[in-house]
Amino acid sequence: MRDMATSSACEQSITEHCRIRRWHLFAVNCRTNHVHVVVHADQHPDIVQGPFKSWSTRRLKKHGASDTETRKRWWSEGGSARYVNDDSGLEAAIAYVRDAQDLPR
Repeated sequence: MRDMATSSACEQSITEHCRIRRWHLFAVNCRTNHVHVVVHADQHPDIVQGPFKSWSTRRLKKHGASDTETRKRWWSEGGSARYVNDDSGLEAAIAYVRDAQDLPR
């Protein structure tokens, strides 16, 4: 993603896909070079990540993302998935995705 419009398009795509699949979306944050999503889906992460990538790519192309013509691929293969096993872990993941992206490490 290059700007707020493309980040917004990506976030809208993920939100819409979660609604259609009846997955519970806790948080989404599209960054310039990756996306963080906290979702409850009762599915293997590959089944969740794939549609997020494909739906977001279609929406980015539809909305004329600035580098659509030069990009051959929008996403890396695979992705990182972490399982959250308790309420405190869920709260920490949501807080990280929503609030901690721009904080120094």
